[in-house]
Amino acid sequence: MSDTIPEKIGQFYLGRESYPANGTPVLFNAADLTTHAIIIGMTGSGKTGLGISLLEEAALDNIPVIAIDPKGDLGNLALNFPDLASDNFLPYADTTALNQNQQTPENWATATAEKWKTGILESGQSLERMQLLKAGNPVRLYTPGSTTGYPLALIGDFAPPEPNIREQSEAYAAYLDGTASALLALLKQENNTLDPQHIFLTHLFKHSWDQGQTLTLADLIAQIQNPPFQKIGILPVAQVFPDKNRVALALALNNLLAAPSFTHWRTGNLLETETLLYDAQRRPQTSVLNIAHLSDNERMYFVTLLLTNLINWMRRQPGTSTLRAILYMDEIAGYLPPNANPASKAPFLQLLKQARAFGIGLVLSSQNPIDLDYKALSNAGTWFIGRLQTAQDRARVTEGLLSAGENGITKNELDQWFDQLGKRQFLLHDIHRPEPIIFHTRWAMSYLAGPLNRAQISALTATNKTHTPAAPTEPTTNNRPAILPTGIQTYYLPTTQNSEQAIHYFPTLLGIATLYYQDNKAGVRTEREILLSAAIDSDNVDWKTAEALAQNTDQLQTRPQQPAYYHEAPIAIQKPKNWQNWEKTLKTALRQSASIDIYYAPDLKQYSEPGETETAFRNRLATTAREQRDAQTMTLRQKYTTKQISLNKQLLTAEQALNRENKQASSSLLDAGIAIGGALLGAFTGRKVLSQTNIQRAASAAKKVGQISKERQDSAAAQAKYELIQSQIQQLEEQLKAELSELQQRYQPENLTLETKTIDAKASDIEIKTVALLYRSLS
Repeated sequence: MSDTIPEKIGQFYLGRESYPANGTPVLFNAADLTTHAIIIGMTGSGKTGLGISLLEEAALDNIPVIAIDPKGDLGNLALNFPDLASDNFLPYADTTALNQNQQTPENWATATAEKWKTGILESGQSLERMQLLKAGNPVRLYTPGSTTGYPLALIGDFAPPEPNIREQSEAYAAYLDGTASALLALLKQENNTLDPQHIFLTHLFKHSWDQGQTLTLADLIAQIQNPPFQKIGILPVAQVFPDKNRVALALALNNLLAAPSFTHWRTGNLLETETLLYDAQRRPQTSVLNIAHLSDNERMYFVTLLLTNLINWMRRQPGTSTLRAILYMDEIAGYLPPNANPASKAPFLQLLKQARAFGIGLVLSSQNPIDLDYKALSNAGTWFIGRLQTAQDRARVTEGLLSAGENGITKNELDQWFDQLGKRQFLLHDIHRPEPIIFHTRWAMSYLAGPLNRAQISALTATNKTHTPAAPTEPTTNNRPAILPTGIQTYYLPTTQNSEQAIHYFPTLLGIATLYYQDNKAGVRTEREILLSAAIDSDNVDWKTAEALAQNTDQLQTRPQQPAYYHEAPIAIQKPKNWQNWEKTLKTALRQSASIDIYYAPDLKQYSEPGETETAFRNRLATTAREQRDAQTMTLRQKYTTKQISLNKQLLTAEQALNRENKQASSSLLDAGIAIGGALLGAFTGRKVLSQTNIQRAASAAKKVGQISKERQDSAAAQAKYELIQSQIQQLEEQLKAELSELQQRYQPENLTLETKTIDAKASDIEIKTVALLYRSLS
């Protein structure tokens, strides 16, 4: 089939039905993922292709994704080539296989590009859809503990969670347990929350975090040897966790710190859920976390820490019924086993139970159905089951699916369905659907190259960085800063210039103020520190043309970097009266110009945060906009459903009337034919052509001919009415399609109407901290 599948709001196109219907598009409601999904299938079943297709649909709907990739396959999401040029496929040619088949890479690339184009079009998609995917969520390939892709620090400082988490005892305990479990997994230590070393570590973290302090790994090693508390519970530390055990734990952590690979482990961005889901402008993105290069214990550590961080972020979000984000894991076996208790199991269980309320959907995939905790997975509302390898696999999946609540499925039915599954065919059991279906997956738009190697990942994430050297400046002859009136301070703006080079400072006027802003309607209560650097040309300083500095007060230096040279300062700085005037004019200038602008979205009745950019605000509104869009889509569909039901009833009545009229017309035509035939026969065989009987027969035949004309008119009228109602149904469908399209466009973040609201600081809310001399580097 090559008919292009129309895009539908909030629905993922996954393929076409194979059973019970044939060829019907499978449109999966995105919001159903908030009840989580499981994908199970043997190697070669098409499991990875289905998962990638699902994540492509999420990207098209601008839903952010965190994808954990233990095997390296999910990096294929970055292989989206809308122009389908053969050159794009060349880096992924298997030269060994090509040599065996005596095929050149160029020929292979051309054939593969054509194959992908054919697959896309025949699965009901278009090249324009590939372009939309390319313009959707950007794909970032992270390699924790490695600089092959975008580096992500595998281990960093242990920062305390936010105060609101520390105030919730259950959430705080889960965060403490998760952090300690992850660290012990990295050290290949047994994970048991009641184990003495686990309890000891959580107490160390809690002691520092209660005071808002961050622990470095070096701090942690020191505190393990010399705990900052005497007791754990009511017992001395030495009885709970003896000295020799603490020495062993400290030594294990020290070996980690001293390992050559430790430098790479600290390279890259810190592990933060917000930066994985959104870019700097808070646009949704798909973050693929490739952990194929890590050892088993390193993977367990990273996954546990990631899940703990996600739970921490999740608890700070407002509840929602729409799909806010997706957490995908390509191979869950070993991380959620039925009997063992690895470090990752507790946070996975917590997410399966609680993430729905926050709009976070888990999609967990596995080719090993034996090693899964089906009791935990009973929380999943959607199951995608592909071909299974052994009878044991079938039995285990059947047991798990039958235990997942009252679903009306029997073992015999599952056996029959499993028998029908071929390659790229899946049984879809969704609690939101009336019955299971079997479907054939659509063609993935991303090129499925298989696991990416290091060179391929590096090429996909390579960035060009250029450095422009600073222009040389002529040094001044002064080697001392200016002498100022009593009470006036001197500051130095930090510089990144090489400390061995002389710094050439020039003097400016520094104004530091704190402004308080309040707007009850917008919910704004904030303060803003402003640092202004103004040129000193005379006794009169123009603060309105001053430069706003990016630094804060704590970053200013009170000592110059040496060696240093100083441009001569204007004589105006020697007059004490000038400093008093400059402070007054600073406050006047701030009152006139130091307002803040925030954005207001009238359709959603939401305000931006102070300092939030328009792009960041629009992208932050995406979840709320999607909620409004989904709600209005449902209302719109309900309105049109009522009209459609009415028209369908009218169509059925018209069809029945048309059939009746056609039947009557056919019957009348037959009667008339018989009557005319009888009259003619009597006339030709009777003794008298104009006998009374023949005249009556002819009159009856003529009457029946007249009835034929009437029946034909009635039939034509019934046909016209039937076609009119058909036309009305088609018009209604077109009207619904147009209104849904308009609704989709209206609630796209970039199309939302925004108004600008200005908030001024009152004179009483402007506090001048200081007016001082600021030396800045010419370079």
